[in-house]
Amino acid sequence: MASECKDCHAPVHWCKSMSREDRWIPVDISPDPELGTVRKHFSGPVNGRVVYGEVLKGSDLDAARADGERLWIRHSEICTARKPYNPRPAHVQLDLPNRT
Repeated sequence: MASECKDCHAPVHWCKSMSREDRWIPVDISPDPELGTVRKHFSGPVNGRVVYGEVLKGSDLDAARADGERLWIRHSEICTARKPYNPRPAHVQLDLPNRT
């Protein structure tokens, strides 16, 4: 099922979680070979197909990337609405005068 993010309005696809029956995973519409962590599994006929999402971690994720699998990134990891706008880099320190 395709829709859009309620926060940033970017298009997303929804995958039914393989680990929790009552959960859905929003993923970006196109795969990301470098940042992707979700493997899609398809079940059923084309007109009634259910898309399941398996979140990969550790050695399973490394093996999938090494095999060149198409992996999708969870939208929550890159949603622009949930990220602070232009954050101060960690290595920058501010030296401001004290307010009196």
